[in-house]
Amino acid sequence: MATTQFTVSNQTGADLYIYDFNYSTPAAVTPLGGGPVPSAGSLSVTLQPTAERRLYFAAKRLSESLELGVAPDPFNSGIDGSVMFSFAEYNYEPANSRFTFDLSYIDVFSYPVTVQFSNLGTYTGAVANHEYGPTSLSEIETQLGAQTDYDWSALVWPLTNVVTKWPPQFPNGIRRVIGPNKAWQGELADGSIGPWVPTTYEAFFSSLPKSGSQLFGSQTNWQGWQDLTQSATPSPSSTGYVAAMHAAATADSNGKYGFFCYPMDNAAGEFTWVPDSATCLIAVYALPASTS
Repeated sequence: MATTQFTVSNQTGADLYIYDFNYSTPAAVTPLGGGPVPSAGSLSVTLQPTAERRLYFAAKRLSESLELGVAPDPFNSGIDGSVMFSFAEYNYEPANSRFTFDLSYIDVFSYPVTVQFSNLGTYTGAVANHEYGPTSLSEIETQLGAQTDYDWSALVWPLTNVVTKWPPQFPNGIRRVIGPNKAWQGELADGSIGPWVPTTYEAFFSSLPKSGSQLFGSQTNWQGWQDLTQSATPSPSSTGYVAAMHAAATADSNGKYGFFCYPMDNAAGEFTWVPDSATCLIAVYALPASTS
């Protein structure tokens, strides 16, 4: 059986570091290829047959996180929180000649990441040659700001004057969106906001506290986001966050967007058990020009 590989295309306009990290059993890793992939370059990634792999795409070496065997923390400048990064997930089963691939926009991301498949054979979970996912962070930010149900735009990391409740401050110029899943983890048991969260995120917590019932009524905002599926009414699909993310991307001819906005977003999210004879192209797109 031929070795299964993904191709990652660097469309960021700058060097890009790529890592393959075992998220289920963390261990220190180094950049694939031994260094950065140059602008307009590409890298073949050989799939590893262990569950819960993450491909990280980073502006700089993740020397304080992945290279030490821990995931980067966007809220901790000492664990590569000052580095702009995004990730995708996969699970490869060579014995069954298949893999699952996920694009996740529920946690933290800087770079827009997309995926295209070809040579799909009889697999119906994707449309061949459709590019799944958003290609512009600026468009995501614009669409978050256009939502009127709650203050989703507060999930955009502040570009300047990044005042937190603890030193040291983060540098200016970071481009990042913190999804609801990650943001809500900043709410403490007493309803206050953790000291690791920039004060600019207070607008999000004020409009949608983790323990509140604004979104789903019968469940808290947090619990409903974790448990509800598209078939529920209301569900996370009916929120401004999901509307914004979908508005920044294009659905395929079956109405599938091909990325996760919340944990139970399976129908519009993951690509489950794609045959390993398929071709998978991952593109990582540029950050806005104002990035420092």
